[in-house]
Amino acid sequence: MSASTTTPFDLDGRRILLATDGSAGSVAGARIALALARSQRATIHVLNVVDTRAFPFPPAIGAIAIAGAGVNPMQANEVRAALYTHLGVDVDWPIRIAFGTPAAEIVDEARQMDAAMIIVGLRRHGRADRVLNDETALHVIRRASCPVLGVVPETKELPMRVLAATDFSRASFDAARAARAIAGAGAVLVLAYVPPLTALIGDEGELHIHELGVREAFRSAVGELASADSTIDHVVLTQEPQDAPAQMLLRYAEESNSDLIAAGSARHSRVEQWMVGSVSTELVRDGRRSVLIVPPGSTAGKPAQR
Repeated sequence: MSASTTTPFDLDGRRILLATDGSAGSVAGARIALALARSQRATIHVLNVVDTRAFPFPPAIGAIAIAGAGVNPMQANEVRAALYTHLGVDVDWPIRIAFGTPAAEIVDEARQMDAAMIIVGLRRHGRADRVLNDETALHVIRRASCPVLGVVPETKELPMRVLAATDFSRASFDAARAARAIAGAGAVLVLAYVPPLTALIGDEGELHIHELGVREAFRSAVGELASADSTIDHVVLTQEPQDAPAQMLLRYAEESNSDLIAAGSARHSRVEQWMVGSVSTELVRDGRRSVLIVPPGSTAGKPAQR
């Protein structure tokens, strides 16, 4: 897959869905949304989901009962007031209150409004969260058809050092281009390749051929992604048998002080996820770095619809 066959990722005039629940991560997400509205002229739409799983009756019945009573306009005003408190500016973004399971409502809203991106808050997840099914960001990433930006609470501004995982597939190029589009002016984008263990087992000639192929792939990718607003670099992370690709990316992100990790996501079945895991899943669950996950065939690889 050549990077040159993809379409530039443009947020100018496009819709971004900001999912907010008052958490520190969603507050940081609102800061990023405001920065993208100013720098990329993106249109921000806000969704606040009342989680009906917390009510003492079946979710479907609860959603009907609450929705039937109507949404109090004060609820939207409260969300707007909270945004003003955290952002320090009065924004005129449309705000919708929904009832149901947060991940499902967020994905459905993004699909209906043809969102170019979803922004959600991100935090560290442990086993208890998985048992309680409290992994909204991860469920959104697994179901969304557009890029999903998970923002950690410490985030104050657009990313300035981005680590983009690449295997030179279309999805990984889409992730790199989307990451470049949301990065701050003068940001550094580092393309990181983790060669599979099978590629390192061959004889000297096979290894040389593999290295030449990777070198040429990097040259093509850097040439396509280069822009006046960012610097493109690349690195090969040599995998050890005990290391998972996600662990290597997280380790390098910490060593290089990267503030965003971008990756393309593959759609795995439950069995495949259980057997081989998922890079995007581990990056999200780690929760120490903001992540940008781009699904295959997402809107990141399509022309802007205005």
